[in-house]
Amino acid sequence: MRNRKARIACVAAFLMAASIPKYEAQMAMQAGLPAPPGKTDFVCPLTLKTVFAAADRSLWDPSKGHTPGEWFSAPEYLSLSQFNCDGVYLRTGHNHKAQMKPPLAMSVSPAEGGRVKVKVRASVDNPSDNHDREVDLFFEVRNGDKVIASAAKSSEIEEGNEKSITVTFTLAESDLVADPMTQLQLTIKAAKD
Repeated sequence: MRNRKARIACVAAFLMAASIPKYEAQMAMQAGLPAPPGKTDFVCPLTLKTVFAAADRSLWDPSKGHTPGEWFSAPEYLSLSQFNCDGVYLRTGHNHKAQMKPPLAMSVSPAEGGRVKVKVRASVDNPSDNHDREVDLFFEVRNGDKVIASAAKSSEIEEGNEKSITVTFTLAESDLVADPMTQLQLTIKAAKD
């Protein structure tokens, strides 16, 4: 009887541990704190944490039939479209009748010395009646608390328009970790132009 209870306790502990995600796929943060569940409207700046899709080699590896430099995305990125910072969204295709696409895409191509060049493209939407905006995006590639690379880019986006903002990272292939997965942290600031 005692062994049975011990086995049940071990199985229960194992199942609980297995059900805890190793990395939360999406997280919105403001002032360094996680946003309350369901909150999607933010005053800038807004920080979003998500997976760094390039860490999943099956999405770009030429030995798996992919062409170097072709664009790909992760299904997790579509849910980033729900968040806005002073009315500015990461989203694409919102003003069209076509189905929305993920607002982030990546491409990977070989670089010298066992490195890879990773381009990250963010689609930024400034809806009508939101005034022209100067949008700053700050990208960080992270393994846990360690920042592997960072880049920033700004763009003026007129109200009612969508624009792609692209940054490039050159990373060691060994920096692309699948478990726990390398993360992308993206901070958005939008100011009236």
